[in-house]
Amino acid sequence: MKSCLVLLTKTFPFDTGEEFIENELPVVAEKFNKVILIATSVSDHPARTRPVPGNAEVHAIRSSDVRRMIPAGAVAPFAHLPGEYVGPRERKAIGRSLKRRMYFAYFVAKGNAVGRKAAEILSGTDIDEYGAVTFYSYWLYDTALAALSLKRASRAARRFSCSRAHRYDLYPERSPSHYLPLRPYLLKNLDAVRPCSEDGSRYLRETYPEFSDKVATAYLGTKDYGPGPENRGPEFHLVSCCHISPVKRVEILAQALARLSGSGLKLKWTHFGGGEGLDALKQYADVNLGFLDCTFAGEVKNERLMEFYRTNHVDCFVNTSSSEGLPVSIMEACSFGIPVLATDVGGTGEIVRDGENGSLLGAGVTPEELARKIETMYRMPGPEQSAFRAASRRIWQENFCAETNYARFAEEIDPLRPADQ
Repeated sequence: MKSCLVLLTKTFPFDTGEEFIENELPVVAEKFNKVILIATSVSDHPARTRPVPGNAEVHAIRSSDVRRMIPAGAVAPFAHLPGEYVGPRERKAIGRSLKRRMYFAYFVAKGNAVGRKAAEILSGTDIDEYGAVTFYSYWLYDTALAALSLKRASRAARRFSCSRAHRYDLYPERSPSHYLPLRPYLLKNLDAVRPCSEDGSRYLRETYPEFSDKVATAYLGTKDYGPGPENRGPEFHLVSCCHISPVKRVEILAQALARLSGSGLKLKWTHFGGGEGLDALKQYADVNLGFLDCTFAGEVKNERLMEFYRTNHVDCFVNTSSSEGLPVSIMEACSFGIPVLATDVGGTGEIVRDGENGSLLGAGVTPEELARKIETMYRMPGPEQSAFRAASRRIWQENFCAETNYARFAEEIDPLRPADQ
C-alpha cells in the first residue's frame, strides 16, 4: 500500500517564515511515497524561496482568497455558534465575552475556508491512488481544523491526522483575549498532537487530561555542522538571533550592554534578524554602544547564519524573550557548542540547563541583572567556559539533532505503522 503525506503550512516553501520546516521535510518525506504540501496563507504573488524533496508537490492558497470565503455574518458578535464545535468547556471558555465569541466564529470560518480550498487542490491531484494518507498541520490552529475536514472527506483505507503545537497556537495567555478556540474539539478529533516542548505537553495534559494519551513531545531539531571554532578572539562575542518584536525584548540586551560601558570589558555584539524595531535598536546602539563592536546583520538566509557560526568564535548566545515555545535559534547555537543566557520561559529550560551550559534568567529580567550575568560569563575561567561549550554541544546531540528527531517523528505519523505502536 502506498502512503501520502498532506502537509499544511502557513507560507512554507514560499516567501519567508517557518524556516524550521527546511530541516524537517527532507527527513519526513523519505517515509512517504508522496508529499502534497499546501501553504495556506501566502501573499497574492508568492515567491517560491525554499527547495523541497523530489517526491513533494507544492500548492498555495492565497490569504486574500480565504478572506473572501468568510461570510461577513460569520464573525458578527451574535452569530450562531455552530453546535458541532461547541461543547461545555468551549462555551464556558467563551463565556459572555463578545471578543472571544467573535474570535471563535472567525477561527471556525477561516479553518473551514482553508479546508475547502485545500480540498479543491487535492481533487486535482492523484491522492486517491494512495491507500494510506496522513493529514499533518504544522500548527495547532486553523490548519488543524482543515486537516480534520480533509481526513473526514478522504477515501483512503488508512487515514491519520496530527498537528504540531508551538507557542502562539498552544498557550492561551499569548492571545490578546487569553483564549484559543477549539482546543477540546481539536484534541478530541486529531489522532495525535505533538508539542515541540515538554512544557507544552505538560500544559495540554494538565489542562485536558482526558486527551493526554494523544499528547507527546516531538522536539524540533537542527542540522549538524560540527562545533564552532574554539579560539577566542580579543573580544567577548555575544550573538542574538530573532525577529525584533515586543515579545523578543532585544532592547533589554542592548540596555544591559550599555550598563557595561565603564566596566573595562571588551565586548562584541552581533544581532541577526530584522523587524519593525530594528531602526530604533540601531539608533539606541549609535547613542549608547559606541564603546563596543556592534553589528546588525538583518534578515539572513539560514545557510549564511550557519556559515557564520561555523567560522566565527561566539562566546555566548543571548535570548531575552518574554514567551517561547522551544527556540530553534538556541538549538542552532548549542549545536556549535555555544553557551547560552536565556529567559526561563516556555520550554527554554529543556535546552538551557542552568550552571551546565549557560544560565537561565527570570522572565522579568532587568538590564542590570542581565549585565551582571554577562560579566560573570566574561570573567569565567577558561576551563569552565570550555566545559559549558562541551555541555551545549552534548545537550544538542542528545536531544535536538534534526536527523534523529525527524526520523522518529516520521515513524509516529506514518499511517502504515502497526496500530498498537
